[in-house]
Amino acid sequence: MNFEKLWVIASDVYRKTVKSPSFLIGVFMPFIVVLIGFLIGAIMNRGQETTTIGIYSDQPVLAKALAQQKFPDLKLKQVDSVKEAQKQLQAEKLDHYLVLTQKEGKLTSTVYGEKVPGNTTMANLQQGLNGLQTSLKAGEYKLTPDQVAELMQPAKLEGKEISFTDDGKVKTSKDSSGVKFALSYAACIFTFFLVLTYASLIAQEIAVEKGMRIMEVILSSTNAKTHFYGKLLGVILAALTQLVATGLLVGIAVFIMRDNDSLNEMLDNLHFTGIEPSFIVLLILFILAGSLFYAVLAALCGSLVNRAEDAPKAIMPVTYLMMAGYMLGLVVAANDPSNFIVMICSYIPFFSMILMPIVLANGTAGLMGASISLVILVLSTLVLAAFSARMYRVNVLVYNQKGIWASLRQSLTMLRKDV
Repeated sequence: MNFEKLWVIASDVYRKTVKSPSFLIGVFMPFIVVLIGFLIGAIMNRGQETTTIGIYSDQPVLAKALAQQKFPDLKLKQVDSVKEAQKQLQAEKLDHYLVLTQKEGKLTSTVYGEKVPGNTTMANLQQGLNGLQTSLKAGEYKLTPDQVAELMQPAKLEGKEISFTDDGKVKTSKDSSGVKFALSYAACIFTFFLVLTYASLIAQEIAVEKGMRIMEVILSSTNAKTHFYGKLLGVILAALTQLVATGLLVGIAVFIMRDNDSLNEMLDNLHFTGIEPSFIVLLILFILAGSLFYAVLAALCGSLVNRAEDAPKAIMPVTYLMMAGYMLGLVVAANDPSNFIVMICSYIPFFSMILMPIVLANGTAGLMGASISLVILVLSTLVLAAFSARMYRVNVLVYNQKGIWASLRQSLTMLRKDV
């Protein structure tokens, strides 16, 4: 293999790929989606009106106590009678009114309005009534405010992970399963779109050259094997560039928003310190190996068609396989990572780059199992690449007008004769 020509081909593919609109969209689209989500949330919060509810009780002290409680986007005010509440409701000064009664030490309430309040409003009212009920019971049992506060104090529950050092000592760390799952979920989505993008690019690249009938000229100056591997190398370098660019943009976004209260609160609840470096390394390797595996398949499929416009049809099997893994990962593995089908498929190369990171994050598989799955994926990619390179040498000059499957059968027949 001529490595100088290999690098020339890879560089050409790399430059064209990183300059393409698909590459730029792939890099910036996640942040555009997040930005749109933030804007929609801000607009909805800004446009959300405060709900006003009148409170009436035949015991005014109860109505006053409930009306004094504060809730976001909810205003409670005391009214003198049900008729007064109905007048204000008709005049649209109230959105609803609540009638509160006490019988045998228990509070009973009913909300009236032209329509039933939303779930959030009902939950806030329930919370306020629960607090009022607790206060009444505390007075009945002659409890002090401090005793009530102590009684209402929730029990503390936290999770910790343990690991064992080489000398048998136990090492504990905070539970990082949540952030691991979030990272694996993000890796699943990122891999899916990465594969679809680069599978389409490499299939289109090969189909264009074949459709223009310039493959004979190209193969006169280099062999098919070098040309095939050069294409793959250029694509995997572009995928690695996109991965690094995405990581840098995430870091820049976090730095810019470092004073954002919502972001800081979210980061405080995520325990990044408990994540092993091996977990991050395995995520990256699965993304790259999975992208290369499907790029080989896409290159093989792209070489079977005669025109560039037929390339999307050629990679339909690749798309369907990737979508099957994606749905297994996001639907089945996310909810039941110990599922028998998920566990089996997490070692199958067509699906392992999607399923194994999620299974690993949930603790269903360990580092040894993930490493075995990665080795199977890498070996399968090497075998597939070797086979595809031989097939590429044969079918890249086959111009069959009867369709993809006819081209594949013809190429296999020629390959057997060549052997």
